[in-house]
Amino acid sequence: MKSTSRRGWLALLAIIPGTLSLLALGALRPEVIPTLWPAHLVGNAFVDAKLKYQIVTLGIALAVLAVTAALVPHNARRFYRLGNLAAPAQPVRWLGIKATDTWKSVGLSFALIVSLATGAYIYFSVVRGQSLDASLARTLPFILLLAAMNAFTEEAITRLGVVTALDGLISRPTIYVISALIFGSVHFFGVPGGVLGMLMAGFLGWLLARSVAETEGMAWAWFIHFLQDVIIFSGLFLVAL
Repeated sequence: MKSTSRRGWLALLAIIPGTLSLLALGALRPEVIPTLWPAHLVGNAFVDAKLKYQIVTLGIALAVLAVTAALVPHNARRFYRLGNLAAPAQPVRWLGIKATDTWKSVGLSFALIVSLATGAYIYFSVVRGQSLDASLARTLPFILLLAAMNAFTEEAITRLGVVTALDGLISRPTIYVISALIFGSVHFFGVPGGVLGMLMAGFLGWLLARSVAETEGMAWAWFIHFLQDVIIFSGLFLVAL
């Protein structure tokens, strides 16, 4: 038992540098990227830098998952999958989640609610006053690809990794808080950023950690996160291109 507990905490220690590396790489100025990876993947410099960041961080996420699986294989077998999308949801009175609800209804509801909140934030803080043009439609494949990759990377490290490492060692509510703190703190410097962005990301981290634990899989966490990243990348592309 002590050996199992030790391996779980060691897995969490692998997650921390993985998370910090996302923050460090994200803080690099755009002009630094070409010096580190000079070969162009696509013609547009902004898209090229974003794509290179996602490829590197995806590798970090896969490494974190591999280490976690090696240290806590019994939990990896439980959580490294899509999960039961209609699993029962544990009630949360202040969110209106009842004992009779399932993640099919909870996931769809919060996918909509959180997306509306993210959309409002991105509109008022990033894109208000910008005009839509055909260039955004042309970059839609890149927006979807980057959103899918980023959602997987961040969920793998700060959600799937955390739940896999700690489930059975400490209470699940505590695991959700740890995931929320990790995810929220790094978003202080991200998009959405600042205190409000940190609180929004922290809530999302807490909610999605619940989804991973209760459905025993990553599907709802990835899907809800993907939707937010589509909105965020759309705003960033609209301003940058």
